[in-house]
Amino acid sequence: MPSATANPYLEKTAPIGDKMSGWQIHKYRGISSLKFSNEIPIPKISSPTEILIEVHTSSVNPLDVMMMDGYGSKVLNLLRWKTENTEFPLTLGFDFYGVVKGKGNGVSKAFQIGDKVYGVSLPQIAGCHAEYVVVDQIYLRHKPEQLTDIEAGGLLYAGLTAWSSFYIWGLLGGLHGATTSQGGGKGKSVCILGASGGVGTIAVQMMKAENVNVTATCSTSAIPLVQSLGADNIIDYTKPNATEQFRGLTFDIILDSAGQGPAYAAKVPWQFGEYITLFPPLLRSIDSNGIVLGSLESLNSLLNENLEMLSKHKGFIMWGIFTPAPQGIDYLTKLAKEDKLKPIIDSVFEFKDMKAAYQKVIKGHLRGKVIVKIKEQN
Repeated sequence: MPSATANPYLEKTAPIGDKMSGWQIHKYRGISSLKFSNEIPIPKISSPTEILIEVHTSSVNPLDVMMMDGYGSKVLNLLRWKTENTEFPLTLGFDFYGVVKGKGNGVSKAFQIGDKVYGVSLPQIAGCHAEYVVVDQIYLRHKPEQLTDIEAGGLLYAGLTAWSSFYIWGLLGGLHGATTSQGGGKGKSVCILGASGGVGTIAVQMMKAENVNVTATCSTSAIPLVQSLGADNIIDYTKPNATEQFRGLTFDIILDSAGQGPAYAAKVPWQFGEYITLFPPLLRSIDSNGIVLGSLESLNSLLNENLEMLSKHKGFIMWGIFTPAPQGIDYLTKLAKEDKLKPIIDSVFEFKDMKAAYQKVIKGHLRGKVIVKIKEQN
């Protein structure tokens, strides 16, 4: 790292070298493009409110896998154009637990060198699958003592995906991400498709903390796990009569974290206020057709899907999009401190086995989160 005199934004940094290890891609060719390097420049603090983190644990998310094939590259490159970030080489990874090693001169005194923290990185920046990452302080919080180092590395990306789906795109707690008071969801009913995955397991816990009635879908082998999270009603999607079990049921929100899609929403004999899919076509359409045409085609598709739902006297189709809002991080941290929220851990990999961690996510049918230990604890 440059000295404080060489960097006008830097207030303080711990002694570290100039290079770090990490996993990067240099082209969009899937997992074959993921390569290890120990010659990656350590990222620099480039604004007064940024913090340099030594990453100890991180998670591998479906978005990491999708981005290896170029998913969202047109939009993300547009966002990168406004910063000093470049497309390649690209270090993936969106959430982390680690230790503060450097801070900008505008960072709150609440964050000091050596503090244990967890946070998220923006999609156009990413960078958490390496030994160091730089993030703005608004995306960072002190690690709750109730979370282990492994758990802390896997909470916030999936947690913010669920939170923003319910409270921003789903409007469960009103506009602008306002949440209900904790426990204030009595009388509400939600259905979570894919309840045993990374987002699903967090979504169930979050809704139960709000006293929401939760119906969850999962496979037979995952039923004990989903029961332990507090789901009120569990539907085994592997059973021949699975869709019939929804007949007559009404939900305020259906969160589709399983990728079933609007066609599934139309055919199942249920009623709902909003059906939120975590796999919107927008970015793929933009990748294929450009920003203007791709956006128009996606919005036209969304309009037609909603017209079909209207004709079937059902609710609205909505897109759930990961939103790294500070109030969402505060909300998840509060639940974690109250011991009401923990990420379920599917598996843990060593840093050298990053490719195997990606393969695990590619294979699917996860029971929670896939975590990578980037730095061993003392």
